[in-house]
Amino acid sequence: DSLGGPPPGIDVGPRGFVVATEIYDVPMSASRAASMLERQVTEERQKRGRAMAAERKKNLLAEKKAWEDMMRNPGMREDKEAAERRERMMERLRDEIDEDTKKRQERAKEILGKMPDIEEVTPQSALEQAVKEARSEVKRLRKLRASGKGLGEVSDEADLTYAFDDDDMNTSTADDDDELEARPKSGADKAREAADRAASGGRPRLPGDADVTRGEIDIEVKSTSKASSGPLTVEVSSNYNTEQSDPPMRKHCFQYTIRITNDSKTDTVQLLSRRFEIQTVGSSMKDVVQGEGVTGRQPILKPGEVFEYTSTAPLSVRPIGTTEIAARMRGEYRYITLQDGQDTATTEQVGNGGDAGAELAMFHFVFPEEQRVKPFKPSDDEDEEDDDDDEPPATPAPKSSASSAKTATPPPAPKSSASPASTLPGDSDMTSGDIAIAISDSSNTLTDGVRVQVTSTYRPERSDMGMQKHCFAYNIRITNESPSQAIQLVSRRFEIQTIGSTNKDVVQGPGVTGRQPILKPGESFEYTSTAPLSVRPMMEKTPVVARMAGEYNFVLLGEDGTTPLSSTPLQAKLGMFHFILPAMEGV
Repeated sequence: DSLGGPPPGIDVGPRGFVVATEIYDVPMSASRAASMLERQVTEERQKRGRAMAAERKKNLLAEKKAWEDMMRNPGMREDKEAAERRERMMERLRDEIDEDTKKRQERAKEILGKMPDIEEVTPQSALEQAVKEARSEVKRLRKLRASGKGLGEVSDEADLTYAFDDDDMNTSTADDDDELEARPKSGADKAREAADRAASGGRPRLPGDADVTRGEIDIEVKSTSKASSGPLTVEVSSNYNTEQSDPPMRKHCFQYTIRITNDSKTDTVQLLSRRFEIQTVGSSMKDVVQGEGVTGRQPILKPGEVFEYTSTAPLSVRPIGTTEIAARMRGEYRYITLQDGQDTATTEQVGNGGDAGAELAMFHFVFPEEQRVKPFKPSDDEDEEDDDDDEPPATPAPKSSASSAKTATPPPAPKSSASPASTLPGDSDMTSGDIAIAISDSSNTLTDGVRVQVTSTYRPERSDMGMQKHCFAYNIRITNESPSQAIQLVSRRFEIQTIGSTNKDVVQGPGVTGRQPILKPGESFEYTSTAPLSVRPMMEKTPVVARMAGEYNFVLLGEDGTTPLSSTPLQAKLGMFHFILPAMEGV
């Protein structure tokens, strides 16, 4: 005040002072700007982290409540899902009817030059038409059941009196059946087909085998198969994967190993694509899974060579008392025979789908004893009979891998192929998403003369971004680099942590893909497996969705190549690597 107050346009405010930059228009320093920007970024990250933590807590509470509700009322969840499916079907039905009506009106206007008088299709009349078609469908299904041609999908005890008159339920003629077969597809039929397509996740579907639908298998149940087609022999063996299964949630995971051998003495072949048909027990449809390559590759097999890989089949299925199977699977591998001097298939050959197919013969995914439902015995007399069929058929021991490793006959394995998964505290950088180490989808580690190499790839055909389901394939190659010492792999242990998780899942068990291979000096054992992950990516921070590391336990063998020198195993480290999402538009 003694100097006449502040300069014009300067507001002192409640502080009682102003800084020089406000008077002389001095630009902000770079360090101050960087400090302000860093503070804003930190605040935004903290805000986003709190929101994500709240969302995770909300989801966990919702999952816990859903689990508790299902335990208290086992049928409530199925009833709710059925009601939602009915509502979606009715909505599609209404949309189909509206679209059909509009097309008929437009077509009639083109022909007649004016809009014809067409009876208005109201939601009520559409519903009546749908009920009428449902009545015809029920009569057809019950006729099939009465004639022994199929189980049908409508129970005789179902309460249908609200929609059916007694006379209508007891009358049916051959003309009715002819009419059902001959009539064109209605909007309701199209809506049902659309609902089926949605339920299958967009994959093609085919009518299933009747015995699998009924759950009364009329052929021999085998968890293995072997078939020769031209120069190729395809063998498969399957087993239950306890560590990736969750029986209370009806999630059962199976592991299957495919071995493809080129039996030709002169021809080199290249595998181009695969096509599988899978039908779960109780389902009336088969899911068709197809795609280029095998585990992301199109391997070339020279005369006598073998390609082997292991994959998983996560199934949502409920065991039933009439059979021990969970699903049936068969398929085909398309291939070409390479000409002299030809290194790989041409684009035209790949586009044409190859020269021929190698059959993957039918086999079954069989529930282990502890997961089966005890069959119902209708009479007391049968209780006295011997249970000769209770034990599943013996499964042949799988052969050696695609490389030069040999497999010794391991001791009898326990029913569970691996110990149940446990957890450990996770890495903080994986929890926050701010990865603190170099990101790599592979690793190469040498420990005590044993080298373990791993590479991982994304499997988009088995992933669903909308459902936060991401599947990866990882290829492991274990090499004995000792100059004179043979070894035998006896067990494995992995630690896996998904992005955003506070814990690591620990997976361990005997053997490798169900075997305990022996590796002589210089020999290798190689296999491919899959990691289906349920995880919400943090693409704004990192493309990493999971981190994995572990070790393989092995023993040194004596001069005979089979006798262990010690009962204490050594460890070959599986170096840390990451499962990385590829760059995808909109992610």
